[in-house]
Amino acid sequence: MKVDDIMIKDVISLTPEDTVSKALNLMHSNRLNQIPIVNDISEYLGMVFAKQFLSVNASPESKLKNFISKTPTLSPEVTVERTIEMILKTGNRAFPVIENSAELVGIVSEMDIVVNSRFGRSTADSVMSGAIVQEEDDTLGNALSKMRRYNISRLPVITRDGVLTGIINVLDIAHFISKPRERASKSPGVGTMAAIRVVKVKDIMRNAYSVEQGSKINDLTDDLKDNEEVVVTGNKRPIGVITPKDALELLLPKHGGPTFIHISDPESEDDKNEIERNMTKFLKKIEGKLEDIQYVTIYVDKHKTRKYSIRARIMTNNSIIDAKAVGYDPISASKEIVSKLERRIKSKHSSKVTMKHRRGTIRKEQF
Repeated sequence: MKVDDIMIKDVISLTPEDTVSKALNLMHSNRLNQIPIVNDISEYLGMVFAKQFLSVNASPESKLKNFISKTPTLSPEVTVERTIEMILKTGNRAFPVIENSAELVGIVSEMDIVVNSRFGRSTADSVMSGAIVQEEDDTLGNALSKMRRYNISRLPVITRDGVLTGIINVLDIAHFISKPRERASKSPGVGTMAAIRVVKVKDIMRNAYSVEQGSKINDLTDDLKDNEEVVVTGNKRPIGVITPKDALELLLPKHGGPTFIHISDPESEDDKNEIERNMTKFLKKIEGKLEDIQYVTIYVDKHKTRKYSIRARIMTNNSIIDAKAVGYDPISASKEIVSKLERRIKSKHSSKVTMKHRRGTIRKEQF
């Protein structure tokens, strides 16, 4: 299957002279995390992302020309398999499709691929990431800090008793802080943090779509399209989250454990190499304890505070192990993520050995 078979041809796009407010309103109303920017002859110039507006002090009237990011592009003939690899390597949720060097003719997103794919018997448990949650009475400021800390884009919202009651994501927060507000200083803008320090999470959260453990991924694709994420629950409490990107990882070719590393700072090639060296050393160390590794994905964000947040996921034939960590440099962040993964692998290996011993004991008793 090729990009041309699944891409959206009626693309929502804006120009460099459009405003931040217009972009965020379009993103929120259409549930888009990015919008392509084109000139007056439909040539692709770059992309603007909802996430980037959460870390800058931009007035809603600011022009988008100040926020355009360059991205990879696709031709209509690129395969879907190649597109999946690019999504996981870059961390981007969508790519523009161009012809004649620069003409924007479509866009293909992770969701377009998911709704056109089949996932066999895979269940929610096999692909979900562990749920990082936020209490409903906490402030938006704390929720945003947690998103930045763990490099994530959504948080299931819970009551004080831990019961799932809603969800918030980057689009919800960006839309809220994009609205001009009165304040003592000049230029009320997107970066105005005063409002989110007092507004409660429950004031802007949406209803969360949730499923129980064991639900089939094939049954959830429409729900992902409508909700962006699905929360996996046990006894009404969130235990995991599934996103379109999580589902995409199931579609990767199973040929010997490829490693995909995305780092947000394009100039940090040395950091990427350092993290890759540490992860490669770690994977060699766990050979035998974790069999049939299909792939490893690592997402690294370098923040203005000079902190690094890392999310890592290891997929095997019958399980998934993921972890999140934060450090002030790639070495400390790598050590932290490796330490967490090692503990989880050790626990899983011990459980496997215990279960095998129990089965052996039962067989002996039967004879």
